[in-house]
Amino acid sequence: MGGYFENKVAAVTGAASGLGLGISESLLARGARAVFMGDLKEENLTRESDRLSAEYPGKVFPVLTDVTKPDEVKKLVADARDFDGHLDFLFNNAGMGMTLPTEQITFEIWKFVVDLNLMGVVYGTYSAIPIMREQGFGHIVNTGSITGRVPVPYQAVYAATKSAVISMTESLQYELENEGLRFSVFCPANVRTPIFGDMTPPPDSISVEEAVEYIFAEMEQKSVVIILPQSARDFDALYRTKKDMFDTFARKLADERRENYRTKGTYY
Repeated sequence: MGGYFENKVAAVTGAASGLGLGISESLLARGARAVFMGDLKEENLTRESDRLSAEYPGKVFPVLTDVTKPDEVKKLVADARDFDGHLDFLFNNAGMGMTLPTEQITFEIWKFVVDLNLMGVVYGTYSAIPIMREQGFGHIVNTGSITGRVPVPYQAVYAATKSAVISMTESLQYELENEGLRFSVFCPANVRTPIFGDMTPPPDSISVEEAVEYIFAEMEQKSVVIILPQSARDFDALYRTKKDMFDTFARKLADERRENYRTKGTYY
């Protein structure tokens, strides 16, 4: 059992697939007392929570949750706290990817992605903070992206939301660490999850299991910004230390994606 997660109560959004499901499973495998699984897709949520309940009876609690609705997020967080009188972890994971050329982006798309990727995290974070301040402990973990750390062509909308999530997380860590609260944001590159839809994930993608194992290890080390895998850490370092080389790479990537959209209708 992992001591940091053992006998703890957690709430996870986007918990019925991808990284959220991997996080939920790993929490249970590490001895969590209860995992409240929030997700918008009722069929997926029922299927996966039933499957996990069979293996971990009395520890899995599905809560239908649309993270764009603050009252639903607040209920998920409150339900988790009310289970045993405390909330140890909140994983604000629900979100969506977005890689599109500028001419296809509308104001409606901007609003939708901001509501989901940013405001969904805000609702969870600011619902959990009062609970965790009162109890004097708690760890909030937000899902960012490597595109929130470095500029990636054709991902302006997605990157803007993830940059905001990263900045918020880092700011809150400095503000509230003296009250016993901890904050982390993990910034993955490509992970093989349903975020890719019908597209085949890129060849440099990693599995959910690999991603979650690294995230949990870094959480135990009190890391705030968690970048994965190694190729993403190298990419981040290139942007910060060898900007000329990064500029060349980014312009080449923009050319490749421009041509791929022209010839294939997708970015790779």
